[in-house]
Amino acid sequence: MKKYIFNIFLTTLALGFTACEDALVEQPHDQLVPSNVLETEVGLEAVLISAYGEMQVHMFPLVRQHYMEEGTTDIFWEQGGGQERHATTLQNFTFDSEHTWITDVYDQLWDAVTDVNQFFDNVDKVEFKNSDKAVRMAEARFIRAYQYYLLSKWYGEVPLIISSTPELYPSNSPMAEINEFIERELIDAAADLPKEQTDQYRINKGGALALLTKHYLNTKQWQKCADAAQDVMDLGLYQLEDDYKQIFSVDNETNSEFILVYPQIRDGVSEGNTWMALSLPPGYPETGPNFAAQFKYYDAFVNSFDPNDVRREMILTEYEKDGATVQLLGNDDSRSLKYYDVARIGALQDNDVPIIRYADILLSRAEAINELQGPVTEAIDLINEVRERAEVTPLSTGDFNKETLRDHILAERGWEFYSESKRRSDLIRHGKFVERAKSRGKNAQNYHTLYPFPQTEINANKNLEQNEGY
Repeated sequence: MKKYIFNIFLTTLALGFTACEDALVEQPHDQLVPSNVLETEVGLEAVLISAYGEMQVHMFPLVRQHYMEEGTTDIFWEQGGGQERHATTLQNFTFDSEHTWITDVYDQLWDAVTDVNQFFDNVDKVEFKNSDKAVRMAEARFIRAYQYYLLSKWYGEVPLIISSTPELYPSNSPMAEINEFIERELIDAAADLPKEQTDQYRINKGGALALLTKHYLNTKQWQKCADAAQDVMDLGLYQLEDDYKQIFSVDNETNSEFILVYPQIRDGVSEGNTWMALSLPPGYPETGPNFAAQFKYYDAFVNSFDPNDVRREMILTEYEKDGATVQLLGNDDSRSLKYYDVARIGALQDNDVPIIRYADILLSRAEAINELQGPVTEAIDLINEVRERAEVTPLSTGDFNKETLRDHILAERGWEFYSESKRRSDLIRHGKFVERAKSRGKNAQNYHTLYPFPQTEINANKNLEQNEGY
């Protein structure tokens, strides 16, 4: 049974705000009311859990974030349904500052930042009796740093706001300042977070160090990336799962490879993963709804796998319908079935979605070492740990120089992490994002490595400068 840590606290908060209008005579001093909620431990706990809730996306917000990372890349596209018109402009690089998904993602990321800023503006005056104050502050630092990590890699020089009462018209902050803030917050968070948390989905030390690793990776701080990855490995908490195909199973979602996840629950209402309804092709012999919007994978990507690679086996390339074989491969129509759940409720399923897995830590350290030293034995060994599980031929140091191993690592990350919202960042880091889009016939330009600020933000803030090209 999943522990959704925010339910109890939000219920407590709601009860504190509930009263009978006619019967209330005395002003309560021993329970939560709107005027003192931020002056109590329970109130601040509720604000923190609200931030967790904004950070942990489900259903369509999860789809939007996935599209921000994979929908403009060389592996994935969408066709059909009400999503197609929004998806097509991203795929064709014709999106602008009024794109609905770009606006919605931006707004939700700021919601969590606002919650954390409220928490920090009030935490100094509150005594914590039921939990470790330093740990709760570290969790809040992580959440805010993670939102800025996403904001900056998608939108660039966003305003750096760390107060619940900011300037009316905040300006863009220099990227160096944002990167330093993310680094400092994650280092401080990791120092105070425990290795393991009582509540399953609270952030722990490994989560903070893993995100720090990815921050260093995407900002090309190679030595720091290698060191942070080693810090995660040295915790002794994580390891590769033996069976790649079981990593994403509902029955195995608390596995030793998942470091950070978006938790999902098939409650039939609002908190599930809708991957199957978006990925199963028409007429596929599986019960449950099948959306008109369809997630598809390009032939070139599917064909790039080694034929013996078990990771490819989670991509559906054909199926039987009415006694005939429906061929998906060959039509840019293959489907990823990483998040398969036979017990889904309607369109909602229970598979947690990984943000960072241990395999990512191994490949991140391998990439950093290659950039620092070239294809030395340690870098090759780290990659081979991942390849051994995939049942493909191990690499040898003599087969590569720095440039060719760099190219292989990009390919390896595609095979390992498809459907996990990483491809855009990987392509940009390797300088291949625009080049590969142009090779698919898209009118991609260098400025497309950032999304535009929503036009609503530009209209509301006279000091906010739009990203180049928009």
